[in-house]
Amino acid sequence: GTRFVASAEATTHPGYRDLVIAARETDTAHGKLFDGGWPDAAHRTLDNSMIAAWRAAGCPPPGARPGEGEPIATEPDGRQIIRYDFPEPFDGIEGDWEAMALYAGQSAGLVGEVKPAAEIVADTVAEARRLLARWAVET
Repeated sequence: GTRFVASAEATTHPGYRDLVIAARETDTAHGKLFDGGWPDAAHRTLDNSMIAAWRAAGCPPPGARPGEGEPIATEPDGRQIIRYDFPEPFDGIEGDWEAMALYAGQSAGLVGEVKPAAEIVADTVAEARRLLARWAVET
């Protein structure tokens, strides 16, 4: 899914897309921090300012986290996005989108450009075929 954040068709916030493109595999964090709406669900995101603030506060549990419950961004329809909520930033979000859940796996380190989704799928299929052919020869 991470690769499709930087697809031409994605409605991803441009800043989020740029962060995924620039990311290394070590720029992600695994945890349960963005739990608003999905309590206790593990996820991987890009490290961001909100994760840094939470770590600096000593990694407090839900209910004691810095800024918990504060609105940080607004959707185009006016709905507020609350700190530690689960939505990812999409185009049209206003506010501190960088502090939102920037979902991305370690594969973000392999994303280097925006491509059409069809090309991403074709590249994936070609790589799978190449690997399967290599493994068939090795066994």
